[in-house]
Amino acid sequence: MAEQTTPVMTPPSHAAPEKKKKNKKIVKNVLLVLVILAAVAAAAWAIWYFVFTEHKGAAGEPIYDTAQIGSIVSTVRGGGSANAKDSASISLAADGVVQEVYVTQGQVVNAGDPLYVVTSPAAEEALKAAQEALVTQQENLAKLQEEMNALQQSRNDLTIRAPHDGKLTEVAEVNLGDPLTSGFTIAKVVDDTRLKISLYYSYAYENDIHVGQTASVSIPATMTTLTGTVEKINKVERITVEGGRTFEVVFVIDNPGTLTEGMAATAQLTDGSGNPIYPYESGTLSYYQTTTVATKANGPVEQLADLMNYANVTAGQVLLVQGTNDVDEQIRAKQEQLDAAVQAVADAEAKVAQEQQNVQNFSAVAPISGTVVTCTLYPGQEVTAGTAAVVIADNTVMTVNIQVDDRNRQYISEGMEITLNDWNGNTYLGVVESVAVVGEVQNGVTVFPAVVRVDNPTGTLMGGYYLDYEFATAQSLDCVVVPIQDVRSYTPEGAEQPQSVVYLKLQPGESAPDNAIDKSLLPEQMQEEIPDECVVIPVETGLNDDINVEIKSGLEVGQEVYNNTTSTDGSYYG
Repeated sequence: MAEQTTPVMTPPSHAAPEKKKKNKKIVKNVLLVLVILAAVAAAAWAIWYFVFTEHKGAAGEPIYDTAQIGSIVSTVRGGGSANAKDSASISLAADGVVQEVYVTQGQVVNAGDPLYVVTSPAAEEALKAAQEALVTQQENLAKLQEEMNALQQSRNDLTIRAPHDGKLTEVAEVNLGDPLTSGFTIAKVVDDTRLKISLYYSYAYENDIHVGQTASVSIPATMTTLTGTVEKINKVERITVEGGRTFEVVFVIDNPGTLTEGMAATAQLTDGSGNPIYPYESGTLSYYQTTTVATKANGPVEQLADLMNYANVTAGQVLLVQGTNDVDEQIRAKQEQLDAAVQAVADAEAKVAQEQQNVQNFSAVAPISGTVVTCTLYPGQEVTAGTAAVVIADNTVMTVNIQVDDRNRQYISEGMEITLNDWNGNTYLGVVESVAVVGEVQNGVTVFPAVVRVDNPTGTLMGGYYLDYEFATAQSLDCVVVPIQDVRSYTPEGAEQPQSVVYLKLQPGESAPDNAIDKSLLPEQMQEEIPDECVVIPVETGLNDDINVEIKSGLEVGQEVYNNTTSTDGSYYG
């Protein structure tokens, strides 16, 4: 079989298209290199323009401000939360069930208005038990007091004193150390400055004799007649041997010093017609007062006065002191019991007051006038001890607690008025009530807490509101002021403090002031921003606020100072 040969065809020529592609690629690469070179050139030009050349000519016009007369007030600002100055929280002291609720949150109440009623058998029982315990303690205290009084009396009985002025009679022989028993008669004290006599008169003269009537008292022994006075009339009935009825009349006479008890005497009275009235018989004089002095307790004689018959004594004079035995020790022990009993009564009274308050809290009334801030009760609710039932706040007067740092403590004082503002734009006038004398260190800064009182009659200020406050620390009125950014500062070579300067604009034909500073002495950055028509002038600054600064010297009203320079796009270079 003969072989079949496949003919081979010659491919067409593509040499021309390949050459065209190569040319396009070369062009593209050349364009990319040109773009890169242009960007590098632009960056280099920008660096040269902004760094190595002055380009103020491309900026807008300089902005100048004119020094004016104004006022500067330096202030301190801060904030604090408002709270009601007076508030009351009523809590339940025992479990119970709510019967009635008379108030709701936000309601305004007056002191004494009913709030709610809660029944609590536990509270009633606690009050009853506290009252019974108080009665027991009071009875115990009364008993101890009686016992103490008895001991004190026993202690006092050991000191024997003269009961009144007079003379001693019938003095017993007593020596130091003698063991005297209760009832031992020491002496009698007689008042002999006055004497008395008892006489009887016929009832026929009943209406002619009265208390205070004077009489002539005759004493035969001294052959003297003295004036006496009727002190007492006793309408007794003494029958004489003749069968006459008589009554007793007691006369008192002053003792001239020559009379004594036992002397015979008589007294003559007169009736309304001046007729004499005589007694049935004479009587005898007796001392006006006679008192027996005797011991009242057992004890040895520890102190003894010079007791002698007819010695004069005065009321209260110590005649004799007996040993105390163990009375003082008993008194000390009883006093300790009394002190403990007094404290127990006080504790029991406090307990009763507390339980009474607890019961009242279950049927409570508003303790103060104000707004109900919280009311957690509703009828039928079972409540437990400790539940805060109602909170009332008197928002008519609020307080704001603020803190002032140690730099501004000197500018705030009690009675000072402070302006406060809330987040809603309301303004309030506060008065500083107190400022701490000793500061507190917080985060490395010493602060002084202060309380500001704010009257709030309309109630617009609520508890918890945050208030911004502001008060002035210093002020300068009618002073030269310029905007605060017009003042620059630098530290001259060799100086310790920075120097404030302004760039003063010279008017056409005006020469630089003598105090002008050579621009070359300023930092390079400051030199670049000074307009050509300006000179550098040193100034002394004072107070400043957020906008202006006080110029104390170096600048006059009406002079223009450089502020800034606008660029062509409206931004600033300064």
